Amino acid sequence: MILVGGILVATWQGVVRWSEVDAAGIIYHAHVFDWFSETRIAWLADHGLDYYQVLRPAGIELLVKEAHASFSHALELGDAFSVYATLTQVSPTRCTFSYGVATSRIAKGFALTGTTEHAFVVEGRARRLDRLSPNVFDKLQTNLEPATGGRE
Repeated sequence: MILVGGILVATWQGVVRWSEVDAAGIIYHAHVFDWFSETRIAWLADHGLDYYQVLRPAGIELLVKEAHASFSHALELGDAFSVYATLTQVSPTRCTFSYGVATSRIAKGFALTGTTEHAFVVEGRARRLDRLSPNVFDKLQTNLEPATGGRE
């Protein structure tokens, strides 16, 4: 976890692998969602909400409702990259994470950005996290990116 502009941001790093590129040697777009997932899991662990030790044992899943990615620069085979994640929205029934992917080949800004929106699901049904697990909900609220405000 690092501090960026006063916000604690989770990071996950990697190198673009052969299995992640198309015939032209450019990242195949679907793989970035795997990177987002890895970084989101790192964010949860960094904030005391480890997905495998806290959330799943409590029966809480973060079901992906929507996922978006916007590409500004192509990532190529062998490019080292860092993915940054922040929690940008929380409501009793869902949350949203925002991501930026940086590489040293690009001097300024992100090669791509994205978001994922998640519903809180228990036993296959969407649930209100504030009622089901107030401690988890409060921890998410506490770690919400400050610029986005509080509860919806």
